[in-house]
Amino acid sequence: MTAFNGYPISIALALLMHGMIIASLLWVQRASTEVLTVERPPVVKAVLVQENPQARNERVQEQQQIEQQQQAEQRRQEEQQRQEQERQAQLERERQQRLDEERRQAQLQAEREREQREAEQQRQEEEQRRQEEERRRQEEQRRQEEERQRQEAEAEAERQRQEQARIQQEATERAETEAEIVASYTSIIHDLVQQRWSRPPSARNDMEAVLRIRLLPTGDLVDVEIVRSSGDDAFDRAAENAVRSVGRFRELQGMPPRLFERSFRSLLLTFRPEDLRN
Repeated sequence: MTAFNGYPISIALALLMHGMIIASLLWVQRASTEVLTVERPPVVKAVLVQENPQARNERVQEQQQIEQQQQAEQRRQEEQQRQEQERQAQLERERQQRLDEERRQAQLQAEREREQREAEQQRQEEEQRRQEEERRRQEEQRRQEEERQRQEAEAEAERQRQEQARIQQEATERAETEAEIVASYTSIIHDLVQQRWSRPPSARNDMEAVLRIRLLPTGDLVDVEIVRSSGDDAFDRAAENAVRSVGRFRELQGMPPRLFERSFRSLLLTFRPEDLRN
């Protein structure tokens, strides 16, 4: 224990006790109205005991050690608290870093997805444009092809019409009588066959082959028959092939039915190397 103003604590307690006794006696004396015989209080003798300096030093050292231990414990707790705060702050920083990284990754992922969507949309738009261009190209090509075919068909029909009109006009102009008409159509048949007749190398001037052809009113060839052979198979085949290659005598389509049945249902053709006649 520490000294009080340089005196031991026991002396201070003895002085305090004496003061309390004296104050009690004075209070009792004032309160009493009777004459009392004041007895002399017993005298308390206080003996000053000198404390051992070594023991006092030990107590001081012990108190200092306690205080040092308390201070060390306080510092330890403060250090522990500081470390805990730093750990919590580090955890918070790490958590914030994770959140920032997650947000960054989410933004990157969103950006990649957006770029992929835009790229896919652009690809689809380009594919649609390509398909549309291909469709228009095919439609234009089909239209041009149809127009070409139409023009060719019209041109062919006009040519055939003009050709038929020309032949019919020529036949009509030449045929003033029925015999002249028959001769005119026969001449047309001869011309068409002769255009397709290729005389074989074995042909001689004294050869002659007679063929019978059967026709329909439409001018279609029904049959070809060799009525009289020339004696040369190559010559006969050449004549027959010439007739068959015509296939259809369109010029006969405008012929009156009676005239066709009488003169052209069955027709004889004579083939000679130097000429072709009925």
